[in-house]
Amino acid sequence: MAPAEPSVAAGSRIQAGAPAEVVVVGRHRRLALLASEALSRAGFIVRFAADESAALDALFASPPDAVLILRDGDAAEALQRCRTLRATGDPAILVLGEDASVEERVAGLGCADDYVTLPVAPAELAARVASVLRRTAPCREGDRPGFDDGTLRVDLRRRVVTLGGGPVDLTPTEYRVLALLVGSPGRTFTHEQILQRVWGSSVGGDSHLLRLQIANLRAKIDRAGTASYIETHRGVGYAFRGPRPGSA
Repeated sequence: MAPAEPSVAAGSRIQAGAPAEVVVVGRHRRLALLASEALSRAGFIVRFAADESAALDALFASPPDAVLILRDGDAAEALQRCRTLRATGDPAILVLGEDASVEERVAGLGCADDYVTLPVAPAELAARVASVLRRTAPCREGDRPGFDDGTLRVDLRRRVVTLGGGPVDLTPTEYRVLALLVGSPGRTFTHEQILQRVWGSSVGGDSHLLRLQIANLRAKIDRAGTASYIETHRGVGYAFRGPRPGSA
């Protein structure tokens, strides 16, 4: 199944007057209820992702305007979750937690755009999300780079992949891997970097899983008799070959 294509580019919904979408990440029931009520009442569209993996699916399938991470574990876990989601691109990210020390908030702000602590009024939480969206909109509205050599076309902004003019049927995970590599052509990503950015911290160092995804990708985007678009750097990782991509 091909990745879902958003009807409007992420970040532009605010200017167009359509409701902004927020993905709330975490299992903390009380915080999730607070976030849902506050944001829905303020006119936001709210989606939920139970964990890091589900949040990555949401970010790649239909990018939201913002991500609200619930601090439902320790501070280090919330920070790691933030770093993983930040590595997918540059989404607007806020953290919502309780009993956070100054040190925890400072560390969190090294990744997130805002760190909201309880007690907080629902109206203030919604206002903080809106404020972050206004500040970060210029950074999120530009076209993402893509790739087009006349045979393979990867449009990272619209999330469309074609080969010879026909659509390429990628799974969400295959698309994530390809988007990561295409976004930095010529850069070699280590196995660990790809696993972390595509699957999150829960996967660990399962390089066999990554090799399987790379093999599947090559079978779908490479033409027989030509060099693979994805280069293997044995013992290190993978890179996307080709000229520096322009806007697709």
